[in-house]
Amino acid sequence: MLDLVTLAGIWAVALYLIYSKKEIWIRRLPALDFIEEAVGRAAEMGRPVVCQGFGSGNSGLQSSIAPMIMAGLAVLGHAARICARHGTTIIATMRSSSVVPVADEVLRTAFRLEGKLDEYLANREEMLPWLQTQASMVALAHRVRPAAHIIIGAFWHESVQIAETYGSLGAVQIGGTGRLYQIPFFAAVCDMNLIGEEIYAVGAYINQTPQMLASMATQDYFKVAGIVFILLGVIMTTLGMATPLLNLFSW
Repeated sequence: MLDLVTLAGIWAVALYLIYSKKEIWIRRLPALDFIEEAVGRAAEMGRPVVCQGFGSGNSGLQSSIAPMIMAGLAVLGHAARICARHGTTIIATMRSSSVVPVADEVLRTAFRLEGKLDEYLANREEMLPWLQTQASMVALAHRVRPAAHIIIGAFWHESVQIAETYGSLGAVQIGGTGRLYQIPFFAAVCDMNLIGEEIYAVGAYINQTPQMLASMATQDYFKVAGIVFILLGVIMTTLGMATPLLNLFSW
């Protein structure tokens, strides 16, 4: 029953924030400025930008990693607009068939907003290559030698191999994932990191939609509530008064 009440409370707060049009502030993360610097570096060097992190063959937008994929797509759209503005090639590797149409629309929109849709349509196959294996991703790095590598999404053991290869070729790297086991590898190799939920915050900051902003704010509110209950439980247990609180959580 308590789980149901908590879920209902989360939905109620989120819907209130969405429809009340209350202003929600999210701080600008340094990674956004770093992406602009990385794309500018690629433009100066005449080399492409590679974006990765859009699922795998068995894990796409129908899987549990869909939120991380969508966060990566939000960053892809932001980077693509900057690339289109500067005339820089952007390559977004695809590993899941369910992500391809979404990524295609993200890139179309980015180039259309910059008035360069024809340029995207002419180079679509090169910008959305299908790379199913880690070896093909490594081979891409050696073939195009990118100046910037944006690797945001869900990653497993391949994170070390891919990030190390692109770093060894001189690409500046922005890495981020919601899978905590992979964060240490990104921290060791990448020049800028997004840790855990920061990948979702970047997407919310870029898009500024009421739904995404409300979701971020609701999570923060309930995190604060969780911290308060933890501290209250510690104090009451220390004083030997924890029974009422335990009864509440066993409800």
